[in-house]
Amino acid sequence: MKRIGSVVLKSLAFLAMAGFICANAYAQNVPQRNEPQAFVVCTGWHALCTASPDCKMNGDKAYCDCMRVNEPHIVETSNIQDAAVKHLTLAQCTTRHRCDTDEAPVCKAIRDGLYEVDNVRYDWVSTFSYRGWCDILKVKPVACDQSAPGYSGDLNWAVCDGAPCTEIQGPSDPERPLSCRCQVKDTAFLGTTGSCTGNNGGIMSSSPVGTWDFENNQYRIPLPGYQYVQGACAPLKSDAF
Repeated sequence: MKRIGSVVLKSLAFLAMAGFICANAYAQNVPQRNEPQAFVVCTGWHALCTASPDCKMNGDKAYCDCMRVNEPHIVETSNIQDAAVKHLTLAQCTTRHRCDTDEAPVCKAIRDGLYEVDNVRYDWVSTFSYRGWCDILKVKPVACDQSAPGYSGDLNWAVCDGAPCTEIQGPSDPERPLSCRCQVKDTAFLGTTGSCTGNNGGIMSSSPVGTWDFENNQYRIPLPGYQYVQGACAPLKSDAF
């Protein structure tokens, strides 16, 4: 009886082990989804249009006066306007083979002035960074939905991610010496100045309303480094234990 029980147990153990080996082999052979990175991180000079509430519309584009800053910055890969650089970046920087800081082809293109749009090379490109973000968090973005009853704000907003930029000769605002040619959207957006109306008859540079969690006052999208800047903007005190 003991021998029969031993044989049964050994058989069950063998079947379990065989099943584990087969399942493991199957898992390794199943191809994992390989998608482009949504964001890549670069360092160095770039245009920053966060504080551009008065962009001037011209046809299907908006021209925004933007800052010129030298710090780590984030590129949304879907908005890269240089077709060749976008293709290389989407192919090289994926969820299986992630590009670390400055490894993405778009970083080199921005750094070396090789970013080309409509057969023109640009020395400056608008990307996102956290310069001044603590002040923006204090204001708190508002939802600007053109379809909402009684809405009275702007119908359009500027998307400056990946926009090509040029230097302004004798800028009226020395703090915003670059002019960036941004795309225009007519969908719901974030009012970053506590309002849905731009300044001086212009429209604001912003992002889609769905990117922001209004209840928790934070991004819904996984922007690199946000957890650190959010902590840096918090009051200097102990947390509740």
